[in-house]
Amino acid sequence: MVAILALPIVFGAGYLIVKKYNTQAALFGAGILMMIIGALAGHTDFLPKGVSPSGAVVVDFFLVIKALSSSTLATLGLIIMAVGGFSKYMGHIGAANALVQVTTKPLSTIKNPYVILAFTYILGQFLNIFIPSAVGLAMLLLVALYPVLVNIGCTPASVAAVLATTACLDLGPASGASNKAAEVIGVDAATYFVQHQLVVGAAAAVVIAVLHFFCQKWFDKKDAEKGVKYELNSTQDSAREAPTWFAILPTVPLVLLLVFSKFAITSIKIDVVTAMFISLAVSMLCDFLYTRNGRGVADSLKVYLQGMGDVFAGVVSLIIAAQTFVVGLKAIGFIDGLLGMASDLGLGYTPMLLMLVTIIGLTALLSGSGNAAFFSFSNLAPDVAAQVGVATAAMAMPMQLAAGIFRSFSPVAGVVMACAGVAGVPPMELVKRTAIPMMGGLVTILIITIMGA
Repeated sequence: MVAILALPIVFGAGYLIVKKYNTQAALFGAGILMMIIGALAGHTDFLPKGVSPSGAVVVDFFLVIKALSSSTLATLGLIIMAVGGFSKYMGHIGAANALVQVTTKPLSTIKNPYVILAFTYILGQFLNIFIPSAVGLAMLLLVALYPVLVNIGCTPASVAAVLATTACLDLGPASGASNKAAEVIGVDAATYFVQHQLVVGAAAAVVIAVLHFFCQKWFDKKDAEKGVKYELNSTQDSAREAPTWFAILPTVPLVLLLVFSKFAITSIKIDVVTAMFISLAVSMLCDFLYTRNGRGVADSLKVYLQGMGDVFAGVVSLIIAAQTFVVGLKAIGFIDGLLGMASDLGLGYTPMLLMLVTIIGLTALLSGSGNAAFFSFSNLAPDVAAQVGVATAAMAMPMQLAAGIFRSFSPVAGVVMACAGVAGVPPMELVKRTAIPMMGGLVTILIITIMGA
């Protein structure tokens, strides 16, 4: 019966997050509170596997955080920090901007505003594989495409709606959520991307692009009828000047991961962290060849390290907090109760998947963070998959993709607020334009996954 107390605690944590309390603090606090309640009820075996009790239950609450921090930093945390540092370095030397400039140039030949918006989404989703920051990618695309979009008559609201969703699927080895999903499934990030994400993600992207075409056209017509107009705020490109050939640098890690894998060369193995370090060395060499400034290139290493630190503060700490939250859910008996209820009711794969996707979706909508939602519940995937008799990937992949999709129509999501601010559109008005394409993408993912399970 004590497990039922998890619900008010979970809703309480959600309320604090909505009220702009620090997400990590809310998850840590909720997790520890549930561990305390579980311990008072006699559930004292909440420590992660392989961790010996300290001798005092009160100390064990914090021993959980230490154990989770150690294991996360040694594996997934290091991967995400290496990716984050490389992403920031690409922005610093202008390589990310060069990639956007090169890939967006063909769009200038399209004259229909809604066709170009659909293709802009597809292009943005492709670029997200190499530029994992949703806000950063949206702003880069806005700077690169602004003259083209204005010249052909795109409205600020439609532009903002499309750009707010360009990273909705979190595809590729550069995504923290993708790496977490790969870890849960038990495969490397490149295998997860090629074997699990690619086909489903491509199908969802096409559906989303088509829905953007019709939705933005319909909403623009309604705004015109009401006499509603928005003004796009001017944007400036603050990226450093870089030669066009720098556009290849952000793609180097993915090329390395795919070439030196079971899909091509198997005699050499390269993991994500190693690929990032190799790519960093190649990029620094290229920067030196272009600038001939050895001191400046050496100093730029600080940008990479600062990027790693920023990702630790924002993403890795969130993973640790979410894992602590899950330990609390287990300690209070909520997860066992959930699985037991599913077994008693005879719930199969589809109802369980829909239930977990709904939970993740509500969390993402309230918190504005796909990472907070997915990292909080991703570790349930193996147990639930075993309960309903499907592969872990059939549960984890739709959960991961759903988290990013729901984030993209949350009015408190960073990317939504950033795009709304640039377009001068209220966030709630913007999410009206993103909700239908996002739900269409979600339905596509669920149908393909359920049919293939």
